[in-house]
Amino acid sequence: MLPKPSDWVTFYANVKRKVNLDLDLYKANQLQRRIVSMAEQKDCKSLDQFWTWISLSPANMEWFLDRLAINVSELFRNPEKWREMEAKILPELLKKSSRLKIWSAGCSYGAEAHTLAAILDHKFSGSHKIIGTDIDTAALNQAKAGTFGPTDFKAVPKEYAQYFHAKGSDYTADPRLKKYLEFRKGNLLADRFDTGFDLIMCRNVVIYFTEEAKADLYKKFFQALKPGGILFVGSTERIFKADEIGYQTVLPFYYKKPLLGEKSWRNAS
Repeated sequence: MLPKPSDWVTFYANVKRKVNLDLDLYKANQLQRRIVSMAEQKDCKSLDQFWTWISLSPANMEWFLDRLAINVSELFRNPEKWREMEAKILPELLKKSSRLKIWSAGCSYGAEAHTLAAILDHKFSGSHKIIGTDIDTAALNQAKAGTFGPTDFKAVPKEYAQYFHAKGSDYTADPRLKKYLEFRKGNLLADRFDTGFDLIMCRNVVIYFTEEAKADLYKKFFQALKPGGILFVGSTERIFKADEIGYQTVLPFYYKKPLLGEKSWRNAS
């Protein structure tokens, strides 16, 4: 299948009209390859035919949206960043608030939300809340169930293995973590954001967005954070003009919304 530019314009418009998802905010080459692959799986010979199939039922639409999301994650991914979270980020945030409000934005199947819940329960137990949002219904259902595959478990430190129980070749999150977690559907590119977050995690999500969409999202995250709050991004997602938005870079891939007149943690004595 080799869709013409006008075919993509029509397809994008149909998606936006039907589910308020603006595909123009995604990198075109990656996105279009993915959509063509999905269409070919359904033996569709054109984008128009594929849209007709998508529109046949809510189940077909859900199939399309679930596969549009790119779920790449694991428990304790990039372990060194979670050690920084445990040793530096959370202790500083807890100096300002004893009950942390946290958002795992684009949470996929909940690996990072469960990672943070395990750290909080083990080291900083309290009435904290982690809200995970994603557009992928199947991934959210897995997040709610707290189930993970063998590759998800490979980076879990020994002291945290107690939170993930082997069940055959898979793992299930310990019930102790449920009190911290809430998962619900959300569209980062269309929804209004809640505010007052101490910490926002958005890792390995914006790499699929255009530069304009990224910039707008980082500004919206800034507004959603409390003064003193932290944005935690993925290891390929450095914010190169963070200072223009207002962030301080406190550690690589950790960005702070500063308090008025406050020194950065990096420079504080």
